[in-house]
Amino acid sequence: MNPARRSTETIDQVQTSPQRRPPESPKILLNIVVLLIAILVGCLALEVALRVIFYQSTDFSMEMWKYAVQLKRPVDNPQISFRHAPNRSAFLMGVPVSINSDGLRDRDFSLEKPPGVYRIMMLGDSTTFGWGVREENTAAKFLERKLNENPLPGYKSVEVMNAGVGNYDTVQEVTYYETIGWKYHPDLVVLVFFINDPESVPVEHKGFLIDRSYLIAFATNRIDGLLRHAGVRPDWKAYYASLYDDDKPGFQACKQALVSLANSTRSHDAKLLVAILPELHVINGETYPFKAQHQKIKDIVAARNVPVIELIDGLKDHGPEETLWVTPVDDHPNAKSNDLISNQLKVWILANSEKKSGD
Repeated sequence: MNPARRSTETIDQVQTSPQRRPPESPKILLNIVVLLIAILVGCLALEVALRVIFYQSTDFSMEMWKYAVQLKRPVDNPQISFRHAPNRSAFLMGVPVSINSDGLRDRDFSLEKPPGVYRIMMLGDSTTFGWGVREENTAAKFLERKLNENPLPGYKSVEVMNAGVGNYDTVQEVTYYETIGWKYHPDLVVLVFFINDPESVPVEHKGFLIDRSYLIAFATNRIDGLLRHAGVRPDWKAYYASLYDDDKPGFQACKQALVSLANSTRSHDAKLLVAILPELHVINGETYPFKAQHQKIKDIVAARNVPVIELIDGLKDHGPEETLWVTPVDDHPNAKSNDLISNQLKVWILANSEKKSGD
């Protein structure tokens, strides 16, 4: 064979032979790393953006999350689950919120009641706490100012303590009074009862990420909202009504707590008033959907000779329901509502107060 031809064939074989490709694994690993970095950067950017957007907002879900993170702390007693952290402050739903040294959204009070003072303690949830309104526009402070304009006969002044805590139910409110509240020696305890109070005692979950990440809180809240709109979660009317089924443990616990509060206030020589606050979505005219549920509560406390007032009577027909709300999508009582609530409490107190011996 011609040497030149053999040489050419050898070159052609070399040129046409398949070339080795680098292993695929390093490329795949690199792509995964790049993707993870991109996701991390995107999440950090969203986290920063949400912190800016919700720094001061009136978004109910996000503000409730901030409230739990900034102003609450777990406690060992499972019948309370959590309390306000003392001496904390935050800016929530467009208003400043300050907690005193005893965990109340109020000024500090001495345990020993000053001479000549008529002391009222208001127990309740976020509606009593004053969600979305300034401290001076809570029902407790409206009532305090009005009663001090003309102090009760035989008293120099009136103190109204706001012991409301967001997300509390009746069991928690009663447990607070029976473990802590009674030590302030109130003359009158006003339990503000709301439609969701027969819920089971909630557990305040604490975790490194859920307590710190706006992104996780935002995603969790929005997913919950989508489930409600999709009908996966029950309609609010059906849900509230279902809480009063006799076989529900939460309702049974609520009944026992009401009876216990009637007994404990009596043993502490304090009066008890149950003020039933309506769900404010539909109250005008005769359209209120939870009359039967209210009646169940009235029957429970009436058996213990505890007076009850229906706050709906002084709230309905004062304009569209929305004019009583904190925001167009949050039906917590606003300043107007709290003013109307305090008017009803004032009338009852003036008609039922009497000076106790020793005061």
